[in-house]
Amino acid sequence: MRKMRNLHLWIGLISSIFLLVEAVTGLLLSEPWLIGQTERGEMHRAVQEGMSSFGTGAGASTAPMAPRAEGGGSSLMMFVRQLHEGRLGSLDIRWAVDVAAVAMIVLTATGIFLPIRTLAAGRKRKQKRMTPASETT
Repeated sequence: MRKMRNLHLWIGLISSIFLLVEAVTGLLLSEPWLIGQTERGEMHRAVQEGMSSFGTGAGASTAPMAPRAEGGGSSLMMFVRQLHEGRLGSLDIRWAVDVAAVAMIVLTATGIFLPIRTLAAGRKRKQKRMTPASETT
């Protein structure tokens, strides 16, 4: 059981770092004003320029990527895409997506901090147990 707990702790700790990066970058892409951009179009152009200059080797295409067709796909896919963009039909719910991203950031940051404290406390307990044993001999 202890090995399972340690496995869970380490997998959770490592994956939390990736989750934190995803939440922060998602929030920054959703709210470009947080990094000094004025509108979403500016961010989209910057991303496209970065992508086109990324692959400038032999045979690499420098043409901008074509936007996805909004009308194509199933209704479930359209629903998922709208939800991801902060829309629910004609209702604008970007604020809820932003609140969820901030909550995810806080939960992930505390989820990283707490196991580190647990590991440090375990290390101190182990050192305490070892110290009296060596002093008595």
